[in-house]
Amino acid sequence: MDELYTFDPMYQRLLGVDIRGADIGGVKIAGAEHAVPMAEMLDLTGKTAIVTGGARGLGFCVVNRLTEAGARVMIVDIAVEFAQAAVEHFTGLGRDVRFELADIRDLGAVQRAVDATFEAFGGIDILVNNAAFWRVTKFLDMTEATWDAVVDTGLKGTVFFTQAVARRMVEQGRGGRIVNVASIAGVSMESSYGMLVPYVAAKSGLVGVSQSLARELKPLGITINCVLPGGMMSPGAVHSSLDITPELREAMGEPGQAPVTDPDEVARVVFMLATPVSDFMHGATVVVDGGARLMIKK
Repeated sequence: MDELYTFDPMYQRLLGVDIRGADIGGVKIAGAEHAVPMAEMLDLTGKTAIVTGGARGLGFCVVNRLTEAGARVMIVDIAVEFAQAAVEHFTGLGRDVRFELADIRDLGAVQRAVDATFEAFGGIDILVNNAAFWRVTKFLDMTEATWDAVVDTGLKGTVFFTQAVARRMVEQGRGGRIVNVASIAGVSMESSYGMLVPYVAAKSGLVGVSQSLARELKPLGITINCVLPGGMMSPGAVHSSLDITPELREAMGEPGQAPVTDPDEVARVVFMLATPVSDFMHGATVVVDGGARLMIKK
């Protein structure tokens, strides 16, 4: 084993690569001298982002992190009062945040929101597809209206918002970053009950769509990755839980013991995927669930 720690010319050459970097077979290695400082990689000054569902909960936390790093953000949402309060809050901090009312199930509204962002800021560099909602319903009682509302928001609207933004990114010629917010429910039901069929369909579909688009968009200079949050204590989750009737609660049984977190824990990961830190990530599914999928209890 001693020879592994003996400094010889071969290791000296490797050490040289570590320090000064190199271009080996067309692969550029930054080393230490040429590595971009992390503070610079996390700086989003001059960048423009769209955050759908950015008025509250996880979306609001994402807007906070992006603007903290210097980005300008357009909130696209249907929660007008929440959005106006968010804009007022961030404007008071000296951050450039604006609001465009749009229901992303309406493809015309999607295009208008993208056009408004481009006109307001002169470009689009980052898209965070966060808008979604869920509704607990028994499968045998599920209606077409419930299915359409949940799936059209979480999947159809997200896909076509991505398309509209990707077209702008290609026109700009400087690429961009797209982060999709799916859910751990899209790959694993850590809770002790179901009754989320439309939501699971939308979120599992979004995981697959993100992987497929990663191959197609990478040659265009656009990176796309997917975050899978677990349970979060957000206004949307609280509101949805209030809609659960006593009958449904009885059918659901005892709630699971999966961890529930502050949405900012997830927002920080979304932020990372919106920066050059994630340059070598394409079509990744990043689980942020506190270990729920591994049966780690809260």
